[in-house]
Amino acid sequence: MPTVSFFLSTTDHPIDEDHPLWSRPLPDNRRPGVVIPAGVETITYGNYFSAVAQFCAADGWNRVLKAASQKLAQPVALRDLTRLSVFLEKHGAFYHPARLRVAVKDQTLCFVVNVAASNNGRQALSHEVKALEHLNDQRPFDWFPRVYDCVSDNLPMYLGDWFDGFHEFHLTRQPDSDKRAIVVWDGAAERRLLSVKQTADLYRQATMILAACYDPSTSCQIFPWHHAAGDFVVRVDDEQVTVKLISVRNYIRLTGTKTEPDNERALLDALVVFFIHLSVRMRLDRIDGVSAVVWAPDGCLAPIVEGFFQGLDLTARMNGFPEAFPEAFRHYCNHHDAKDLLAMAGRITETLFDERSEERRVIDGNLTNHIDDICRILSAG
Repeated sequence: MPTVSFFLSTTDHPIDEDHPLWSRPLPDNRRPGVVIPAGVETITYGNYFSAVAQFCAADGWNRVLKAASQKLAQPVALRDLTRLSVFLEKHGAFYHPARLRVAVKDQTLCFVVNVAASNNGRQALSHEVKALEHLNDQRPFDWFPRVYDCVSDNLPMYLGDWFDGFHEFHLTRQPDSDKRAIVVWDGAAERRLLSVKQTADLYRQATMILAACYDPSTSCQIFPWHHAAGDFVVRVDDEQVTVKLISVRNYIRLTGTKTEPDNERALLDALVVFFIHLSVRMRLDRIDGVSAVVWAPDGCLAPIVEGFFQGLDLTARMNGFPEAFPEAFRHYCNHHDAKDLLAMAGRITETLFDERSEERRVIDGNLTNHIDDICRILSAG
């Protein structure tokens, strides 16, 4: 039987029943100062770690054995498991993810157990599992974690892939400047800021993934998602960056109708809505992931548009559309003047962003220039 150890983020911070936090409640949200309402059952650190360990050990460690066997592409027996280390990674708005480090013979494998300790997470988990399974089947490009198993009882959770070497990223203020840059949360003593080229590639890849997962025939898409929630992660190799999406909370239609587009015009109009909404949401983040909502610099927009058309080309081909479909869509957009697109963008933001929210205030202050720049980029393409 493997030995099991618990840690707060790193091996420098072990935790067990003698630790002062063991009986303390987990934070219910990543933002400070959130008060848990009276009468709501709280989950302690001890409850959390114990539940993850029980989830892994259930049925003779079958979940972990199955996941390890799939990852290694060979059978793994219980005697091959020697140690399981459980790390509480962060307190997210939806999940409290636990990173599992599993020693299998002479190898170490990493997985994640996403634990839905919050009300938002409990409501989202079953949708997320279904969406991940669907997209991994339809888009087998290793963009998302595989789901190996899940439970939906008192403390819902699922076991999936952990992308080792990938880290959360956010917009930040550059030192001694009001300019913004992307900072990678890789735990280094000095902050790692991405170069202009790396930042452009990050936005291009993230947009490409979301556009490639859009289904033009049904208007189904990945939603909700948000940079501030850390849904995307990045790995940096010299000047190269690789982006993955670690959370897919749902795969739904957002065009305001419950029916699929029934003609070419309706399909193109739905795609315009998707494109505008994607371009707007891609520019929203919170400073350092937790502070004020901010708008990404203008330099990211051309890569966003490029990534959209790369993703559209892929999903169009996979759906049997003509090779010229992306270019036909570009021409369709160019037949709309900036005024029409701005009116459409206004309706989208009114529908999808609460008028009292910080996001909406930031969008409203930048939307006109955003649409003008999109029109310029599209016409130049």
